[in-house]
Amino acid sequence: LNGFMTTVPTLLFFWAGGAIADRFDRRRLMLVIQAGMLTLALLLGTLTLANRITISPIFLISFLMGLATALHFPAYQALFPDLVEEADLLNAVALNSTQFNMARAFGPTLAGLALGGLGAAVCFYLNAFSFLGLIVALLVIRPPKFTPPRDGSVWQAVREGFQFVAERRLVLLLLSVPAFLSFFAFPFVILMPVFARDLLEMGPSGLGYLMGGAGLGAGACGLVLAYAGPPRNVSGAIPASALLFSLALLGFSASESFPLSFFLLVLVGATMVGALALGSLQAGAVASTLDARVAIGYGAVVCLLYFAFLLFRLPALWTLTERHQTSSPTLP
Repeated sequence: LNGFMTTVPTLLFFWAGGAIADRFDRRRLMLVIQAGMLTLALLLGTLTLANRITISPIFLISFLMGLATALHFPAYQALFPDLVEEADLLNAVALNSTQFNMARAFGPTLAGLALGGLGAAVCFYLNAFSFLGLIVALLVIRPPKFTPPRDGSVWQAVREGFQFVAERRLVLLLLSVPAFLSFFAFPFVILMPVFARDLLEMGPSGLGYLMGGAGLGAGACGLVLAYAGPPRNVSGAIPASALLFSLALLGFSASESFPLSFFLLVLVGATMVGALALGSLQAGAVASTLDARVAIGYGAVVCLLYFAFLLFRLPALWTLTERHQTSSPTLP
């Protein structure tokens, strides 16, 4: 339920996040959001240290953190074209993905060690301190002067975005990849403490290593992409990666060995397509009713079947899209 409270703002507000990022100074918007997230982390640490923490403020802070994330990431991603030349944009995105995933490799490992040795409150304070890094960076950079659009509202821009996707089946299918992962596969992150504590019996440090394995795989793959560039058939590589992701996750759900689980999570990270754990509520319900292994395993099977179908269907759809582009010059 707490995972759901973190991600439900994404469902409610992420649609408008890009339009908002186009209509407000992104740098100032991100500064305000980062300051708010820092404050929430400090509040969580203080309540924990004072032994006044209950489930209600945890839910509220998680919701507000999710809301801040839903507004922050579109502005963060839209800032790249303002900072680098178009020819360097792909490398910039790949390098950003690499640093993000390397942080996911080392951060959870360090957090697991800190949780076992220093306690939860210190972890929350360290988390609050980490927001200062981006705040300082935002104060240093000088993007071009922001000029807001003169016409159209936020909701009009959202409608145009939905219309754009609805008219292009290939785009719609590619967007379905992170959608399926978000609802059926990525909630494995929410259930990872159960695996570390109950199924693999490794405790807080083991949780850090497991999460670090996924981040390590994603970071290594990001470095390869930044060096070698994207694959020639990007639209085919995305569902293929998602298919391998599902296979590795299915293996992890059945693994009873910590080294094997770590290795499979490295593969999960290396093939991971960006997603949020929007299906954490259903995964938690299945885990409570049946078993955590079942919750992860059945989600991996659902994704496996869908991505296999997608790989089979994609070549014909790609050919159809190319014909439409040839006959209709107005299509991008």
